[in-house]
Amino acid sequence: MGKSLDQRGDIAAAQLAVYVPFLAIAAVLTLRHGFSRQAGWVLLVIVSLIRIVGSATHIASELAKQTTEGLVITYVVLDAAGLSPLLIATLGFLGTVAQGSFDHRPLVPRALRLLGLVGTAAIALIAAGGATVATASSPSDLTQGATLRHAGAILYAVLYAFIFAVHIYFYIGFEIILPHRRTLLVGISAALPFLLVRVVFSVLSAYAPAAAIGFPATKHTALTKFSSETGSWQIFLVMSVLMEIIVMIIYITVGLTVRLKDDPVGEKVAYSPDVEMSHSGGGGGGGGGFGLGLFRGRRRLFGRSRR
Repeated sequence: MGKSLDQRGDIAAAQLAVYVPFLAIAAVLTLRHGFSRQAGWVLLVIVSLIRIVGSATHIASELAKQTTEGLVITYVVLDAAGLSPLLIATLGFLGTVAQGSFDHRPLVPRALRLLGLVGTAAIALIAAGGATVATASSPSDLTQGATLRHAGAILYAVLYAFIFAVHIYFYIGFEIILPHRRTLLVGISAALPFLLVRVVFSVLSAYAPAAAIGFPATKHTALTKFSSETGSWQIFLVMSVLMEIIVMIIYITVGLTVRLKDDPVGEKVAYSPDVEMSHSGGGGGGGGGFGLGLFRGRRRLFGRSRR
């Protein structure tokens, strides 16, 4: 009788079923909004590919007659690495929001580029730590891998904190942001709470006792249940898998509804307190209606003149 999938294998199968259509839609959004890494949409393609390959290798490792180290290393590394492109995609969306409004301030694009490097460093540390832990043959190997994972998780937390701060900063000047880019900013706001839960899980998982093939963890703590490989599958499902799927759904929904190319990014626009009306054509249909009405009265909060 053949081997069957356990709960984590079932989760991997569900991810595979979800991320295949996500990949197709993300590819369409990339064609529509641009291939640039700074735009963010291509990162949704990368997230989808990571989850598809990771899920497939997880399923293959469970169904294999013998545990294959290569498959285990692959899905362990990819499981931890998938968060980074999602965070970097959010940075890209913030950069898109800034076009035509905040991008004339040198500090904003420089800060976003620097944060992108932080995300790249985080994924490198997480991947190296995951591979080291998965192939560990001694306590020192586990310690080294855990240290790398700790550093990567801390960078994830730092990156999220700065993403949240930049997104709040943009709201201070909300009325000078181009109409369709306001829609994108609202979408980022909707995604950030779920992204926070995912980042928290990543940090807790990184600090959970590490274990390797044939070399189980030597201690158990309150964080053991947060291990993405051997902890509670219910916690993993809710705090990791579902949070990422919700964020992807939000970004895909915004991407399908927003018309970024309708914003006059390349034009010299004299912004005023009535910039919303001047760019939306006075009607609700031309200005990215996704949540825009929530901010109609915001000019009373931030004053009637642009500094």
